[in-house]
Amino acid sequence: MSSLGSADELVSARSDASSYRVFWAAWSGWMLDGFDSGLYQFILVAALSDLLPESGIEATKANIAAYGGMLFSIFMLGWACSMFWGWLADRIGRVRTLCYTILAYSIFTACCGLAYSVAVFAIFRFLAGFGIGGEWAAGTPLLHESVPERIRVRLAGWLHTATPTGLTLAALVALGTLPFFGWRGLFMIGVLPAMLGLYLRATLPEPKHAETEKAPISSLFTGAQARSTWGAALMMACVIFGLWSSTFWVPTVVISKLVAEGSAAGHAQSMAALSGVFTNFGTFLGCLAMPWLTGLIGGRKRTAYIFFLGALVTNVFVYLFIIPASEGIVLLFAFLPILGFFTNGIFALYTIWLPELFPSALRGFGSGFAFSLGRILGATGPTIVGLLAARFGGYPIAIALVSLIYLVGLPAISLARETSAERLRD
Repeated sequence: MSSLGSADELVSARSDASSYRVFWAAWSGWMLDGFDSGLYQFILVAALSDLLPESGIEATKANIAAYGGMLFSIFMLGWACSMFWGWLADRIGRVRTLCYTILAYSIFTACCGLAYSVAVFAIFRFLAGFGIGGEWAAGTPLLHESVPERIRVRLAGWLHTATPTGLTLAALVALGTLPFFGWRGLFMIGVLPAMLGLYLRATLPEPKHAETEKAPISSLFTGAQARSTWGAALMMACVIFGLWSSTFWVPTVVISKLVAEGSAAGHAQSMAALSGVFTNFGTFLGCLAMPWLTGLIGGRKRTAYIFFLGALVTNVFVYLFIIPASEGIVLLFAFLPILGFFTNGIFALYTIWLPELFPSALRGFGSGFAFSLGRILGATGPTIVGLLAARFGGYPIAIALVSLIYLVGLPAISLARETSAERLRD
């Protein structure tokens, strides 16, 4: 019995070691994804201050707000087209597709640093978004299908800690290098993740679940599965719209408020980068706690309801009452971790939940479709905020209004299947 026990323990230890290797590989790709996508919010003002005049447009506060929102919407539309990568992952494998997505977003992020007009910059942002959006559709099913059931939920929840880590890294790099290399040099750093793609292709095996017989895509939209598919897509639309229409604007709000109060541009830029660190600290805590919270609260759906309402209340309170106050910036930094906990930490729930809603043969496309359709609808958010900010003369009212999207999303939660008591589907 002791020898059998030792053998079982050895097999379990080897399995765990392999699982964590897959986890860190997927985590690294997702972290660098967050880094690349996070760069934009810290260089928005600097980049458009250069590119707008080069395109024959005056770099006024209103124009920076409007074009900044439209450019991010274009980036998100690139994300939305990334459902292609989910389809590809179901056909040629999770690992190979993951590598292709990393190469794509690395190259086109670096190309953003070479843009000479707003139009060219928009094209490169679209292509970078196309690559970034595919990383989740390939990497998350890869993790779910490569690790034992007993640690799957924990690792899936923790996978999203990569996003705040990447965003924090972007803030720190912006804080340390932007004054010396400018916004173009900062984008050029985005080519570095390409090396990770080469490493992953050489070292990671395909999970056995990825080798199952192919199934028709139409099965995602028929019968009981259709409710979960559309429920997942609508939930993702609301949380993406909510995140990129609120938390995304924090650095810009900080810069605008400090400059209006007489602060130097360099100080305002540094404080904006620091705001990203505070926000992502709260996101990191939310992601770490998510596997535990889903068990404590009693299911995926109940957790979603709490986070939707928490995001709404926090956004309205911060933007309508904290920021307009005379000491608004000091108070804002105290509340940024809470804002990040709800608006961005919720994505850890969907890193756990979405792959559970789809069969293995269509897990890549199903998860990618939900995320991508959400991005299509959510892509309108930054543009709406930018236009509303130009209309009302500032961001607080605009962001508080669009935060009502979380109320719209509550009915969508009820459509998706509760999976907390289920094993991962074959």
